[in-house]
Amino acid sequence: MLDCLGGIFKKSVKLPVSPGKVPIYVMLQLDWLSDDGQSLRYKEQLQRQLSAAKRAGIKGVMADIWWGLCEPKPEEYHFQGAKELCDLLQSLGLELQAVMSFHQCGGNVGDTVNFPLPAWCLEKAKSSGLLYKSKDGVVAEDCLSLSADNEKIFPSKSGTRTALQCYQDYMTAFLKFMGSHVGNTICELQVGMGPCGELRYPSYMMSNGWNWPGVGLIMAYDSGMLKMLKADTGEAGPPEGFPEDQNAMPDDVPMFRANAPDPASTGFRSGKGKDFLEWYSSVLIKHGQQVLAAATAAVRKTGAAGAPGCQVYPPEKFCFSVKVSGLHWHVTHPSRATEACAGYNCCTSETADAYMEIAKMLGAESKTAQRPILFNFTCMEMTNDSNSGVPKALSAPEDLIAQVRKAAIFHQVPLAGENALEFDLATSQWAFTQIGKQIRSFSPGADMMHGLTLLRLSDNFVKPASLQQLALFVTQN
Repeated sequence: MLDCLGGIFKKSVKLPVSPGKVPIYVMLQLDWLSDDGQSLRYKEQLQRQLSAAKRAGIKGVMADIWWGLCEPKPEEYHFQGAKELCDLLQSLGLELQAVMSFHQCGGNVGDTVNFPLPAWCLEKAKSSGLLYKSKDGVVAEDCLSLSADNEKIFPSKSGTRTALQCYQDYMTAFLKFMGSHVGNTICELQVGMGPCGELRYPSYMMSNGWNWPGVGLIMAYDSGMLKMLKADTGEAGPPEGFPEDQNAMPDDVPMFRANAPDPASTGFRSGKGKDFLEWYSSVLIKHGQQVLAAATAAVRKTGAAGAPGCQVYPPEKFCFSVKVSGLHWHVTHPSRATEACAGYNCCTSETADAYMEIAKMLGAESKTAQRPILFNFTCMEMTNDSNSGVPKALSAPEDLIAQVRKAAIFHQVPLAGENALEFDLATSQWAFTQIGKQIRSFSPGADMMHGLTLLRLSDNFVKPASLQQLALFVTQN
């Protein structure tokens, strides 16, 4: 069917439509949950929006299960709101990607509300030096430092716990409370790994004055990270020469300059700079592995029906996922400085490839968990010339996605994606065109994406013109 709008013919499709080959999910608003975690904040509005979006072929939604709202006191869990969401989704025939949000909401791109970490956890981490810190003393309260993973200082009902035990207890309680929704309504558990839920360091902080395309900062100066660095490498701290201004460009930073006569002699490819960046990346990936192990333990605790290995949650109906940030600026600089500061080492040698290492870890943990673990990557709507107006950004999101896809295929890890920035569905055919190229629904191979999540459900998202464009995209993919 064709509609004539202002003399321009546009395709249209009759609603409702069924989900396409690559399932499409939509992310809920950040404040979908009440402040006490026990109910839906806007239930009638949400029901109306979901009913409309379903007609355009979405498979389900993604929602943050905020730690700061749902565990106000140690081991006191408030999951009634999440249960109410699952009941609503079940009644509409929709699924849930549940995000275990072990991070704060507020101070990052797109954050419109503030939900800090639980006070009982945040205060203990502050006093113990277990929050990420920059060289000049800026402390990030986005999430716990990975150095807290095995520190038994956090309160429980019977004593103290490590951060990993806190994460495991939270996921165990969530799965137990959701009951039969797991593996039916709940199709995916996205395991929070760091700031914005992503497996990275909080290297660029809008709340502290960061502006794109600054490279960010090294966040390893808290006492916990310094203790780990000393134990692992014998070094008292990161070497000199890393960024002191998070808005610097790579060639402003001694460690990241790429003008050496011999490329192998640059600071990031030699000596203590190389050694530190490799350590910084390796402990981040180990953190990811350990948090996934906690998720696996939670599933085994709640999903075993008596005999070992007897799973209530079939792996084809319930998977894990890990979100990795699409840090597309300075990708074409030899130092890959933005990624390096965030913990993604793609610069210390010709074989350095953080995404290959992450995919390898996900593949290994998938075998242990006996269920898929999705590699969830962002910036699916961006092209290499999206930021051509800012040439100093050296941005190459398409090249970056290709690198990630290669890693996922090599390690047989399913790839899923999100758009980086919210766009207007009705007027952004360019975004749908680019996303369609990236999800590769035409392919019979492992390069086809497992799923796509779009930002973000709202009245604008479900207006008729928006649903038309979404339904057209769904039917074509």
